[in-house]
Amino acid sequence: MTPAEELCAKLRAWPRGFSGDLRSAVWQALAACAQTFDAAGAVMAWEDRDEPWLFVARLSDHGLDWTEHEAIEFEPLVDPALANAAFIVDGDTIIRSGAHEKFETPIHQAMRERLDAQRVIAIPMRGEASQGFVFVLDPASRDDSTFALCEVIGRLVEDQVDGVAQCHVIQREAVTEERLRVARDLHDGLLQSFTGVVLQLETIYDILERDPARARKMLTEAQGMMMSDQRELRAFVEQLRPRRRGVDAVFDFPGRLEDLRKRFREQWGINLVIDAGNVDPNISKHLGQETFRLIQEAVMNAAKHGGASLVEVRLHTADSRMSIEVKDNGTGFPFHGRVDLAAIREQGIGPATLADRVASLNGDLAVESSDHGARLEITVPLGWSGA
Repeated sequence: MTPAEELCAKLRAWPRGFSGDLRSAVWQALAACAQTFDAAGAVMAWEDRDEPWLFVARLSDHGLDWTEHEAIEFEPLVDPALANAAFIVDGDTIIRSGAHEKFETPIHQAMRERLDAQRVIAIPMRGEASQGFVFVLDPASRDDSTFALCEVIGRLVEDQVDGVAQCHVIQREAVTEERLRVARDLHDGLLQSFTGVVLQLETIYDILERDPARARKMLTEAQGMMMSDQRELRAFVEQLRPRRRGVDAVFDFPGRLEDLRKRFREQWGINLVIDAGNVDPNISKHLGQETFRLIQEAVMNAAKHGGASLVEVRLHTADSRMSIEVKDNGTGFPFHGRVDLAAIREQGIGPATLADRVASLNGDLAVESSDHGARLEITVPLGWSGA
């Protein structure tokens, strides 16, 4: 086998696949390094950009020894003149790119003692998230192809460690996004519903003595609303479970719209007119809950901030999009004129929470505001060819 063929065979033997666990990824990389160079063992020492430590991992007969140290204990890890390319320590001689040189301390003395090897191949790691060195201990394999192999292996190890770091970043961002979604859903749904119930209870308190029959009727209605909210909260919690039981129930979009109409009439004294006759029935299976939250937030804005007594909602699906128009007779927003989604989010004007929710669905929003009320135009992609 020629040197080139041997080099290719070693690279083909490099382990494939991806491990999202850092320790597993490091163990896999060190084991591959030791096997590639037919070495007694391997050590990885690196710093993570998000951590204040120097991590040191050593492949041993019983697994992986993992320690964390203050970086200053090993500074500099290697002589700065040797930091940018692979080199070999052979006794008191340094070999790099075919040249033999003398360095007093090529590797920090404390690290050199930990390596406990006569011959060491030092391979730099220069990843985006992690920087350091892989030290291959007492390799039996060393020829003219060693430095070319080191460069490739350094990139492979960088990618493995950086891949784990990037995976963790994505996981954290996903958790943050999910928390924001939960916060929006609670704000737009249950919390606003509770606000309406509190207002209704205040009305009951005011009329309790002079109109007990009406007060009892309103109490019954409030009790029904609380029971409905309890069912919604139970369903909401069920959606958050990692493993959901049974088959997902279809969101009752028409039914929830009717509940919303009754709720605003009874709690806020608002005449809510909803025209949903031209809505694709598949909306319940796909965007029913999200669309309902958009309508609920828009109507709540008209009630709480615009003082409206009439809100008209028109919905229709066409050309793979859901279109929602919400028009009220209130006092409008603090601005006059028309603004789009970008202006609302950048300038902080208008219905910010609604704008965030629309943006999360890759939709669009336009708001017209005047002293005579507000008009909102919302479009959301359906993801299929609607009616």
